[in-house]
Amino acid sequence: MEDKLIELNTYCPHNDEVLWRLARLKWVYGKGYQSNQQHKIYHTAHALASQAVEANPNNGNAHRWVAILSFYRAEKDGVAAACLNVEAMRYHLDKALELNPEDSVALTLLGNWYFEIMELNPMQRIWIKIFTGMEIPASSYDKALECFEKSDSVKYWVQNSYMVAKTHLRMYNTKAALEAFERLSHKTIVTAEDFRVRKESHIYIQKLLSPSVTDKIRGLLFAPEKYRLPFITRDTESSYNNHWSQKPYAA
Repeated sequence: MEDKLIELNTYCPHNDEVLWRLARLKWVYGKGYQSNQQHKIYHTAHALASQAVEANPNNGNAHRWVAILSFYRAEKDGVAAACLNVEAMRYHLDKALELNPEDSVALTLLGNWYFEIMELNPMQRIWIKIFTGMEIPASSYDKALECFEKSDSVKYWVQNSYMVAKTHLRMYNTKAALEAFERLSHKTIVTAEDFRVRKESHIYIQKLLSPSVTDKIRGLLFAPEKYRLPFITRDTESSYNNHWSQKPYAA
């Protein structure tokens, strides 16, 4: 597939449709490499997606992939780069949705953008301000939920539905969160991601229906299931989360 796209790019240089697809393919291949090589591949993929946007600024898929790849590139460049990349990601996601409001993947990614900003604790916000000079963009769980629910209405996607449940939990909508987790817990397992989501949904259901004394105390001190203050305790998500976690793949 890569050879075909490279050949097409040779015969049709600056073709935005070829370039963003080649960028996506590079990203897929990059996931199988070790850190240093992976970093180089992500930079190459990001450059290809950026070329696609330059060739056709009205290509929503190209903007979406610039946003995705800018995240992966910045993640490998360090925390400061990841922080400074926030606005660039938002711009390209907004542009992708302006060009295609029914882009379910871009909606999920924008929801994640709002969600992750809300997850920053005061210590992290202060650190970002001091070391990058960056003002944290405005965000809310309401905006995140709006994006996730709209994405679900366009196309059901298990990762997105999982974020709907988690966002309800962060907003203290315990009943809605429980209903969403219960639906996910009956999801037929097809992929490793289905397995992860189903297993973690069972864990959340157990904690919501039969919380331990420790969970009850934490629930009084922090937002439900939001135990991320450094040096105090860890998130309740299972230990296999990191092993099975997959980032969204878009067609």
